[in-house]
Amino acid sequence: MEILKDQKLVYLTRRQTEVVQLKQSLVEDSFELALMIGHRLKGHGETFGFPLISSIGVQMELAAKEKDMAKLKEMVASLDASIEENLKLVNEE
Repeated sequence: MEILKDQKLVYLTRRQTEVVQLKQSLVEDSFELALMIGHRLKGHGETFGFPLISSIGVQMELAAKEKDMAKLKEMVASLDASIEENLKLVNEE
């Protein structure tokens, strides 16, 4: 199944919204949102052609389970950077 450019853009735009929510949840020392989003990313990042996003999701979910705030902040920053990079690539398709 081929994922269309528009579908990839919608997927990445939704992930941008989640990054904003994740950053806010980290300020509040909350791990629940990161646990949920990490689990989702793990499951569908690769489906949309973004294996690195899936990998980040795995690490994010684990960091949330372990309540490792430093690792979680690192994963949110990695996710943010990956989304931006992928948006540029998809827009060039």
